[in-house]
Amino acid sequence: MKLLRGLGGVVLGILTALLGTVLGILAAVLWLVGALLCVTVILIPLGIPVVRLANRLFGIARKLMHLP
Repeated sequence: MKLLRGLGGVVLGILTALLGTVLGILAAVLWLVGALLCVTVILIPLGIPVVRLANRLFGIARKLMHLP
């Protein structure tokens, strides 16, 4: 039984790290889109919230990839 719990913990850790990696990649792409929107002066009001959302996603991805 202990072996199954240990194996389950390892699998869960791998899955959360994988999810964190995918979320980090998504946040990077979203941050680049937000930065591109901020470069065009007219679209700054759209770019700033997108960059803030990307920063939040980076924080969540960092928490998911953190080892216990």
